[in-house]
Amino acid sequence: MTRRPSTAAWWRDPWLWAAAATAGRHAVGVWRLRQSMDYLTQPWSDIDPCDAAGDRRPALHMVVPVLWEQAHVEAALRWFAALTTELPGSTVTVVTTAREERERQYLIDAVTRCRRRHITARRFPHLTAAELRQLIEADVTGPDGCLSGTVVRSVLSARRLTCDVVADLLRRPELADAAIRHVHYRGEGRKAAQVNYAVAQLHTARDHDYIALYDVDSRPDLALLRRTLGYIAVHHRADGQPPEVVQQSARFETSGAADQAWQRHLCSGAARLQTLWTLRREIPSFRRYAAAVRRPTGLTALDAARRGLAQTVGHGVLVRVDVHRRIGGLPEYTILDDLPFGYQLTTANIPVHSAPVMLVAPAPERVEDLIATHRRWFRSYLDYPACARAARRAGRGTPSEHAIAVGVAGYRAVAWLLATPATAACAVAIVRRTTTPPARILAAAALWLGCVAPVRILAAQQAGRAGPATHALDAAEIFAAYLVQSLGPVAAIVDAATSATGLPLSPKTHRRGPARKEQK
Repeated sequence: MTRRPSTAAWWRDPWLWAAAATAGRHAVGVWRLRQSMDYLTQPWSDIDPCDAAGDRRPALHMVVPVLWEQAHVEAALRWFAALTTELPGSTVTVVTTAREERERQYLIDAVTRCRRRHITARRFPHLTAAELRQLIEADVTGPDGCLSGTVVRSVLSARRLTCDVVADLLRRPELADAAIRHVHYRGEGRKAAQVNYAVAQLHTARDHDYIALYDVDSRPDLALLRRTLGYIAVHHRADGQPPEVVQQSARFETSGAADQAWQRHLCSGAARLQTLWTLRREIPSFRRYAAAVRRPTGLTALDAARRGLAQTVGHGVLVRVDVHRRIGGLPEYTILDDLPFGYQLTTANIPVHSAPVMLVAPAPERVEDLIATHRRWFRSYLDYPACARAARRAGRGTPSEHAIAVGVAGYRAVAWLLATPATAACAVAIVRRTTTPPARILAAAALWLGCVAPVRILAAQQAGRAGPATHALDAAEIFAAYLVQSLGPVAAIVDAATSATGLPLSPKTHRRGPARKEQK
C-alpha cells in the first residue's frame, strides 16, 4: 500500500516549491502578456512621420546581410525594392560576403575526406538537397571509398555564389532603377562585420537617419514601417530628438513543411512559445528599460537594476546613424551580434524603444532545426562575459552595472535551461499519487498559466474566435514545446565545454521547406 505524506508536512514537499516557482513566473508572464497586447493594439497617432521642426522624416537605410541565400535573395530584392518607391529617401543595401567562397572550399575539403555513406544532411547542413543527391549518386573514384576532390569540386562549384546572383538580379530592368546597393565584404567576419562594412559605405546618411537591419526572409510591409516612423516622430516631438534605437519585435509562424504530423505540431507550438516570449519578456523588458533611462534616480546601482539588460534582436532593429557610429557598430567578437549589441547599449545607457508593431518571422519547421536554432541563440548568453570585458575596455559602465547586467543575463539563461525540467516537474506532480494537495494545485496552476491562459488571451485578440478544441490543441502544442525548450541550450553548453564553438562554417542551415508566402 502506498503511504501518503502527512498533510502537516505539506510545506516540506519539494514538488511544492518547484511548482510555486513555475506558477509565479508564469503568473507574471500572463500579466505582462496582457500589458503587451494592450500596448500593441492601442490607437496610435496617425501623424505625418516627420520631426518637430517640419524637416523631412528620417530616412531608413535598410541593410540585408546575406550568406548562402542564392535561392531566396530574389524575392527579398523585389520586396525591398517596392518599399523604397513608397518611402522617399530610403535605401536598401544587400551585403554579400567572401566568407561564402571560403566556406565552399572548406566543404569541398571536408566532403572529399568522407566516405559516401557519411555524406548526410545532418553532418553537412550547408549542402542543398540536390548537392547531397549528386554526391551520394556520384562514382567513387577516390581511395578508401571516398569521392575524389575533382568530383566534389564539380558538384559544389556548380552552385553560383550569392554575390554573383545579386549582381545579375540588379541588372534586370525592373530592379536596375531601384534604390538598392550591393556591397561585397571581403573580410573574415560574420554577419556583424558585414553590417558594419555596409554602414561604413553610407556616406550620405544623416546623423538622425536610421540603419534598419533585416534578414533575407524579413518582410516588413509599408504599414508597419509607417507606423514605426510615426512612433519615432511622436517621441521626437516629446523628447526633442528621435529615439536612439527602436526594436520591431516579431511573432513567429510555421508553414507546416514537416512530413510528420508530430513535428508539425511541435514546431507550431515552439513558434507560438517564441511569440509568447516576445510578448511576455522582450517587449515589457524594452519598455521598462527605456522608462528607467528616461527617469534616472541618480543612484548608479539602483538605476542599473531598474534598467536590467536590453536584449536586442538582429532583425527589425533600427539604430540611429550617429548612435551606430558612437557605439562602434555591431560587436564582431562574438558569434552572434544581437544580444551582445544590447549589452553595449545597456552599459552606454542608450535606451531601446519598443515600436508598437510586430514583424512576421519564419520559425523552424523541423525539430532538428528547432534544436539547432536554440543551440545557436543560447551561445549569446555564453558570450556575455566577453561582452562585459569589451565594454570595460571601451570605458563603458561601472563594476556594479556590469555585475547587474551579467546577473540579469545569468537569470535569463537559467530560466531557459530550467524551462523543460520545470514543466516536466509540474506534469509529474499532478499525476504523482504522493504529491501533497497544495503542490498538485500549484502545479496545475503553473501549467494553466503557462500553456492555457496565453492561448485564450491571444485568441481574444483575433478576429475569428476559435473553438475549445482548437484552444486545447494550441495549449498541448505549447506544452510539448516546453518539453524540448532546454535541449538547444544544453547542447550549446556542451559545445562550450568541449571547445566546439569556433566552427569554420556559419551556424546556419539552408531552408529546405517550401518557399515562404509573401505578406499582402
